[in-house]
Amino acid sequence: MFFNCFQQKDLPFSWKKTILTLLISAFVAMCLVFLITTQHPLRVGMEILTHPGILLWNFLPALLAVCLVYFITGRLFFSSALLQVVWILFAVSDKIKVSMRQEPLLPTDLTLIKEALTIVKTFPVYMLALIGIGAVAAIAILIFSFIRSEKQRPPVIARLVGILCVVLAALGLNSLVYDNKDLYDGYPVVENPYFQVNQYNTRGLVYSFFHQLNIMRLQAPEGYDKTQYDNLTSAPTVADGQPAPNIIMIMGEAYSDLSENEHISFEGYTDPMANYKELCAKENAVSGHIAVANFGGGTSNTEYDVLTGLPTRFLDTALPSYNFIHHEIDALPYRLSQIGYETASIHPGYAWFYNRQNVYPDLGFETCYFLEDSFDLASQGIGGYVNEEATMDKILSVFEETIQSSSAPVFSFTVTIQNHGPYEKKYGTLPQNFSTDVELTETETDLLTQYFYGMIDADREIGRLVDYAENSEEPIILVYFGDHLPGFSNGMESFDLLDYPKDANGTPEEQTAVYETPFVIWANDSAAAQCGFAENITEAALPENGIISSFYLGALTTELAGIEGLSPLYDMLNDMRKEYPVLSDMYHVDAQGNYVQELPEDMQKQLDTLIGWQYYILFDQVLPAANSEQ
Repeated sequence: MFFNCFQQKDLPFSWKKTILTLLISAFVAMCLVFLITTQHPLRVGMEILTHPGILLWNFLPALLAVCLVYFITGRLFFSSALLQVVWILFAVSDKIKVSMRQEPLLPTDLTLIKEALTIVKTFPVYMLALIGIGAVAAIAILIFSFIRSEKQRPPVIARLVGILCVVLAALGLNSLVYDNKDLYDGYPVVENPYFQVNQYNTRGLVYSFFHQLNIMRLQAPEGYDKTQYDNLTSAPTVADGQPAPNIIMIMGEAYSDLSENEHISFEGYTDPMANYKELCAKENAVSGHIAVANFGGGTSNTEYDVLTGLPTRFLDTALPSYNFIHHEIDALPYRLSQIGYETASIHPGYAWFYNRQNVYPDLGFETCYFLEDSFDLASQGIGGYVNEEATMDKILSVFEETIQSSSAPVFSFTVTIQNHGPYEKKYGTLPQNFSTDVELTETETDLLTQYFYGMIDADREIGRLVDYAENSEEPIILVYFGDHLPGFSNGMESFDLLDYPKDANGTPEEQTAVYETPFVIWANDSAAAQCGFAENITEAALPENGIISSFYLGALTTELAGIEGLSPLYDMLNDMRKEYPVLSDMYHVDAQGNYVQELPEDMQKQLDTLIGWQYYILFDQVLPAANSEQ
């Protein structure tokens, strides 16, 4: 009797029943996606009632998908079950990503499956168990539905015609609907329309996803002329005897100043930023915040901005910016190599993550150190990743080895990884390491405790590096900054509970703050004397609020280091920064701290030049080899 439930039914084929089942299946799948992903359901529902096209554009992909599977397999029950499983997986993935990164599911995420699986391995056991249970349940449902599907199927010719019709309909709809930017932009958005999560929330995950699939192709900016940039670009014109201090640049994983909050106290505990704050207060130090391209993730985009001087936010694509680097490009390491610097990159993660194994050499790094060849996760790991101490050991050893073997100055760039999320029980069971006057749940308290624990480790190593530089006779400039704010599994709840002035739907200041991370640039006594660091700070004319776009940071570093004539692009960036320290696709911030959406004509022209220059560097420029005769 048990085996009888796995026997196929033997019923006469019915087109009416088949079509009705397919329609209902697609409708149910669409509803499930909306139920799982939609925020503010009442407000979104009102917009859908007045714009029913939104429902249609979310329904049709589900209908075409279930029809295609049915015409291929001829199994009605299985086709319906497969659609539900895939669409639910789709929706849950979006829900998790929005919660942790405040970013919706994008087509480009499909290109990062390997990276995503690596991160999933660090999830707490209970989360892995839930994922495992869900996967087993889904597989069981699909196997059962496949076996139980009816024997009677439409004729082969009908199935072939059906497949052809589905493909043609999909191509036509894609061309007329999903590739139509004006149609998509014409639909309303509940709350801030510049926040992509809100676009998905109102217009639907499925419609938005397929629209993104069409617009992620990168095209030349309007009016782009390659010859304009051929004439603009020139080799370094650095004068003999110009300062060339060593530069140690570090990007801290999820490094932020969330510990600076009126509701949080570290009295009786360890301040997670004690050494960082001491560094910022030193003579010959400048500090502030950089406005990056992502929240809760997108590490490589911040790397790209800082190392190239090019703005990810103006690439007009959802792809990670590193995806467009396929040859040697004009970047900070390349330029420094041209004037005699030894360049090295260090990342205690896998070399294939974001394709850094190929991207770093293309950026101009002569030597690269990755997890596979330079670290031992078994002995140096904590919380699933290589610890801060081992990373700093490598930074110092590479620096020592380089200055001992060469008289050339050093530029080293490091991406730390220890404090990568998720943070649920990341470091095991920990005692609370802060106090607060806000009532937090056990989970909320632990998330912050885990995060601050990693920050404390990072801060300890910052102190060690500063001590090293202060005791060194070598001229050293340290640059430290965060790649993005941490993405907690409870989304923005912790931020809201503790009244952080960060809100993707708030004031311009609150929206920009969602993407702000700290930075500091400091010169030891030898470097400060060599390059006139104090005078350079004055000339740099940094804004009073200390906020600059991340793509300015590399050029700012060269200006403070007294390295003139390194790149005409950097000269332009340093001039632009003094007028508009923040440029983004949401808000611009001028030197007086005013938030605006439209730029003056002359600044817009410069921004257009920068956007075109980015396209030129990525796709059209051919570089001579680093260290070649100029």
